[in-house]
Amino acid sequence: MKVGGIMKKTNKFPYKRVRIYWQDIVSNSEWMTLNKAKEQTYSWCDDLGYLLYKDQKKVIIFASHSFDDDGELTVGNITVYPRSVVKKIERLK
Repeated sequence: MKVGGIMKKTNKFPYKRVRIYWQDIVSNSEWMTLNKAKEQTYSWCDDLGYLLYKDQKKVIIFASHSFDDDGELTVGNITVYPRSVVKKIERLK
């Protein structure tokens, strides 16, 4: 909330900053031998954000947040991961 030209946080921010390590599919459309095809692998990725939700099926983070004029938290840049691709969640300080 903006008061006298100064941003004032009206609510406590309860979400922890995390780094998500996850595996992604890699696709390749070039022609190659069977042996080279067998050597192909998936990609390791990581993302930063605030942990919104996690359970046995999914993990949700958001990267942007703001407080509206009423002090309500709004979030953006939301990413939902199938839990099966998330290999580690590291809490950051």
